[in-house]
Amino acid sequence: MFNIINPNDPQLWVAVSFLLFFIIFGSFIWKKLSAFLDNKINDISNEILTANNLHQEAKNLLSEEIKKYQGLDTEISNIIDEGKLKAQNLYNESKEKVNTEIEKLEKSSAEKINYLENQAMKEIQIKISENAINLTEKFLEKSLNEENYNEIINNSIKEVDAALTKKNKFIH
Repeated sequence: MFNIINPNDPQLWVAVSFLLFFIIFGSFIWKKLSAFLDNKINDISNEILTANNLHQEAKNLLSEEIKKYQGLDTEISNIIDEGKLKAQNLYNESKEKVNTEIEKLEKSSAEKINYLENQAMKEIQIKISENAINLTEKFLEKSLNEENYNEIINNSIKEVDAALTKKNKFIH
């Protein structure tokens, strides 16, 4: 019937040699293959660890840079606020100086106006006095005769004498 094992069959000898080869060299090849695969696994694990470490360092650097950026943003805001404050202070100081100068100029102008008004008033008074004296002289020249003239001088002397007497009463 069936003869399963035929010693003349080359496939049998190939299978036997294959089995013998793996029995004799299998443990050696398995150890080498196992060590090679373990080394590859370790290398890949180390690369993964290195990648994770680099990733973590990158995250840390990113967070530090974000903090620096936020710090710079805050610093820029502070500088802008300080600049606005300084500008406002300069504006206030300049406004105060201008107002002070305006007040000085107004005061000076008012003093000059008062001085000029007083001068004008004095000149007007002098002109009026001169005109009054001239008109009085002309009037007196026309209306006074010798008799009126003597009477006016005598009345003036009496008035001066009376005024001096009153003054002397107060002095004593």
